[in-house]
Amino acid sequence: MQLTIGARKSDLARIQAYMVGDALQKQFVKLNVSYVFSSSLGDQNQQDPLWKMPSQGVFTQDFRQKLLDGDVDMVVHSWKDLPTENDGSTMLAATLNRADPRDLLLIKKSVLKEVEQNSELRLLSSSPRRMHNLTGFLKRAMPGGVKRIRFEDVRGNIQTRLDKLLGGDAHGLVVAKAAIDRLLGAQDLSRRHDNFASSVKKIRHGIEQCQWMVLPVSCNPPAAAQGALVVEVASGRNDLVKLLAKINHLGTFEDVEAERKILKLYGGGCHQKIGVCVETRELGKIFALRGMTDAGENLDQFEVVRPGVDWSNIEENEICPPLKSGDFFVREPVLISEKSLAEMKKADALLLASSAIPQSYLRAIGDQLIWASGVKSWFEFAAQGIWVCGCDDNLGAGRARQIEHLWGGDINWLTLTHRDSPSFPSVATYVLKAKSTDFSPGSKKYFYWRSGSLFKRALELFPEIVNGVHSCGMGQTFDIIHEILGKNTPLYVFVNENQWKEMFKGMGAK
Repeated sequence: MQLTIGARKSDLARIQAYMVGDALQKQFVKLNVSYVFSSSLGDQNQQDPLWKMPSQGVFTQDFRQKLLDGDVDMVVHSWKDLPTENDGSTMLAATLNRADPRDLLLIKKSVLKEVEQNSELRLLSSSPRRMHNLTGFLKRAMPGGVKRIRFEDVRGNIQTRLDKLLGGDAHGLVVAKAAIDRLLGAQDLSRRHDNFASSVKKIRHGIEQCQWMVLPVSCNPPAAAQGALVVEVASGRNDLVKLLAKINHLGTFEDVEAERKILKLYGGGCHQKIGVCVETRELGKIFALRGMTDAGENLDQFEVVRPGVDWSNIEENEICPPLKSGDFFVREPVLISEKSLAEMKKADALLLASSAIPQSYLRAIGDQLIWASGVKSWFEFAAQGIWVCGCDDNLGAGRARQIEHLWGGDINWLTLTHRDSPSFPSVATYVLKAKSTDFSPGSKKYFYWRSGSLFKRALELFPEIVNGVHSCGMGQTFDIIHEILGKNTPLYVFVNENQWKEMFKGMGAK
């Protein structure tokens, strides 16, 4: 069987087309695949920012016509470029596993002192979404903080944008991380298709001249469908639909469709100041929505979407405000040893919360990549002048951090934590010593736990709380409590304690 795949001419578009073609040929070894690459309206007009161009279809409409004319059998798009409306003449038939949907910030190393001294950051980005959502975040996430952030329009492919950054006056650039990851991971494709070696070398050179941040979904959700590719076919081509079903990643397809439906509620299009992300995990579906509608409505949600739980008949005195570590423990720093110092210096990357690092260890940090447990710790590190490359959004490490391409290889991670933590590999920077407590569960029945250590200590003092209704986040705390309670006892998951508190709004939770 002969099959023709269409796509744009850019390196990224060709890579994505080859990914689909290779996946199909792996399933159907006798399939012959050819490719047709051409420019779209959006490629031809490099002067106007996207938000000034037609709101939908500037990179995709030309290819839809090729499908209808029979020039190609299918077209591979970056899914975020497709309009949310469809006239029914074509259909979206398949996607592959989604790449990292987050945004990536690149700042030239040569301007870091200038940014700090002037407290001003000039960024290349034409996205109203990024302008709206990143301004407040970056003022606190940059080391030492910045007071003013200015955005300047930029167009072109990734290579062109990097050239404009490195050769221009702007300090930084915001791009879709998935584009960088796919381009840097194109070496294998180079052996079978086009030679992307020069592009890979150019992008690697650009990244090496920059400090980078992987921007958290909780504060900066991506554009709907960012990081996903999609295969479009003409309606009625059931033969192709059946073929593509063999490579379709259903989880990605469902998540992205959900994002697009949400964006459609607000009008769709790249002019919107709205980011949305749906990510299915084993413990639940993460949902993030942030931005401002055309009507001026502020959107700000970050939660785990779960089957409805009716807690409406709860009595106020049954709700226990989230307990703090200080209610049960005294935190004592562990003096830095030669062994600990050697382990830290050997590590490529350090994972930690701001509470886990005494001043002695803070001074020992060298050139390691710093990865925070959550946004709060990120801000606290930044206030001390530390560059943070990203965070787990307090969701644990259930999703790979996906920064190997940016780093340039495998990463030797080290967690800084307390002495009894099950994290491995790790260095103990403090010890939790049990103390007497004034807390008494009394009639409390509903609990949110910030850490597994806190739950274990409370259970040791008050065994009766085992019969309570327990909730926590999605990381290591869940694993610890779930193991203690057993699989037959419900353990409810929230992205953070704020979402848990929303369950009891107006019912006494502080």
